[in-house]
Amino acid sequence: MTDTIIAERPWTIEAIDRLRELAVAKVPAELISQNLQRPVAAVRQKAAELGLALEVGGRA
Repeated sequence: MTDTIIAERPWTIEAIDRLRELAVAKVPAELISQNLQRPVAAVRQKAAELGLALEVGGRA
């Protein structure tokens, strides 16, 4: 059996800027994930790297 590694797309400057905008606007991580078309875990990880706090829940 072979282990498969799924590489995620690199974060672009535009995607990081959008993540910052949405985080400051208190958009929930799940909605940011949909907006950026990235897994929630990837959004949370990048936000943590950038020192951004994310809202919890899928409220609109």
